[in-house]
Amino acid sequence: MKKAGGPVNEESAAIIDSLAGRRLRILSFSGQVFASGILMSDDNDNVVMGKKLGGEYYEASILIAHDPTASLFNKDAGRKNMNDVVGSHIIWFREYVELEDN
Repeated sequence: MKKAGGPVNEESAAIIDSLAGRRLRILSFSGQVFASGILMSDDNDNVVMGKKLGGEYYEASILIAHDPTASLFNKDAGRKNMNDVVGSHIIWFREYVELEDN
């Protein structure tokens, strides 16, 4: 298989297929928008906040907390709600992440 710029190997194909860098919205379990940010990783092997992403989570960088008091499902030292994670990375269930169109 060839792509502009040379052959595509397994590693470069994974980069092409990655969703990283896309804008996203973090949803509550009832579908309300808690926060907006950027998808940092969809790599199943990444570990964030002590959990492996697997097929269950995305790693997101939170830029805006629309509901600053919304509770995180995976809390850690000093980070309990959305306001605490603005500017940092968290994990969130994939089924409660909306990816924005490019």
